[in-house]
Amino acid sequence: MKKTMTLMLALVLTVVSCGFFTGCAATPQVEDLYDRVVYLVEKAYELNSIFYGPGLPVYESGSEYVELNHVYFGFDQKDNYEYVTPQSKFQTIDQIKLAAEKVYSKGFLEDVLYKAAFDGYAIDNSAGGTAFGLARYQEFSGVFCQSLSKDADGKDNNTLYTAMRIYDYSSMEMLSLGRENACKVSMRSWLEDSPEQVDVVEIAMILQDGEWFLDSFTGA
Repeated sequence: MKKTMTLMLALVLTVVSCGFFTGCAATPQVEDLYDRVVYLVEKAYELNSIFYGPGLPVYESGSEYVELNHVYFGFDQKDNYEYVTPQSKFQTIDQIKLAAEKVYSKGFLEDVLYKAAFDGYAIDNSAGGTAFGLARYQEFSGVFCQSLSKDADGKDNNTLYTAMRIYDYSSMEMLSLGRENACKVSMRSWLEDSPEQVDVVEIAMILQDGEWFLDSFTGA
């Protein structure tokens, strides 16, 4: 009887310990998430370009076509935005969001990607003032627009990275975060324009509505 009580007490303590300390949470195995990780990273390339890369095709201000056809005549935002062309795969903000929500977690989208893309931002600068950034995408009277790709000095406003990040999926490893609904994926990776410089990159993943999603950026 004494041995039985001792065994039961040990089991109870084990359960309590796993509830109190997160180290007992199981880490997903590579074979469980491999296909999902590959799918998400590959899908993210297009989205990363939209959010932080070259963006969508636009009628470029100052181009011969724009000047000859008076494309921006009467458009009061022409100093800040350009029209997205009909050839673009995405024609509305909602279409971008629909695609993004199949790849990135809700929290990461709302807290990071959507703010800069659709809301704009204001940050304190080193001079003690505030720097403002336009939302990259806006809709004006039903017309889908992207912020000007270059400012008056020719500086790129939108593209925060210029080279695609390549991942070696064969090197994939799962890293525990002590939670069953979150983990990190570690892989060897390099930028397309400098394949000789190989780094080990970690990508955060989170289980949301029964499915895994990216919870951090996978770009440069």
